[in-house]
Amino acid sequence: MSQTNQIILTLKKALKANGIKYIDVANYLYISESSIKRQFTQGDISLSRLEKICELINMDISDLLELVHLESMQVEQLSIVQERKIVSNTKLMLVTISVLNNLTFEQIFQLYNFDEAELIKLLLQLEKINLIQLNPDNKIKPLISRTFQWQVNGPIQRYFENHIQDDFFDCKFNHAGELRIAINGMISTSSNQIVHKKIKQLAKTFSDFAYKDQNIGFEKRYGTTLVIAIRPWELPEFSMYRREANNKVFS
Repeated sequence: MSQTNQIILTLKKALKANGIKYIDVANYLYISESSIKRQFTQGDISLSRLEKICELINMDISDLLELVHLESMQVEQLSIVQERKIVSNTKLMLVTISVLNNLTFEQIFQLYNFDEAELIKLLLQLEKINLIQLNPDNKIKPLISRTFQWQVNGPIQRYFENHIQDDFFDCKFNHAGELRIAINGMISTSSNQIVHKKIKQLAKTFSDFAYKDQNIGFEKRYGTTLVIAIRPWELPEFSMYRREANNKVFS
């Protein structure tokens, strides 16, 4: 990606994070919405106009360039070896999830039973693998991209899958903030694929809210896990009565 495109992309993310839409930018610059959309799409924004747009989010161009630099350093994914190291140490795993949820040093220290030296040592391990930057006064700066993902079927995913089976579903899902829906029916392959798409859209919505809500006070945010699943499946008690000739393979 060219440097110009990266600047425009970072600016768009900054505007979105501040709830500013194209129409707001257009009104601020006294031009049409279609014009500002075209300039963003083509990457054809003058330096003076770029400076004016930055004013909308209380930034100057140097702040924007700093964001571009940070995004270029952001981690998209850890290696299997790095994930395995995190999983091997429960405290390191806890601190990793905490910083990925944008908790500060003080909030982690307040929530969990660490002494200060121990917590710093754990954070330095995360800094060593470029997951965070630990600044003076123990200020934590996460270095992950918004699209950060764990390795598919890697150590972290397997860790959570084991705990989801053993602990997450050991619940009646009848308290505030809890919901469980189980639906059974017979649908076609094409309908199954459409449901897959809808599920992925819901997962993205969850991720978008998690990103947006980082700006909300810590006391108003709650650690939340969303588990969505769909598969061709039948109760074993039912399938044991099927005639082998009637068995179908999903395709």
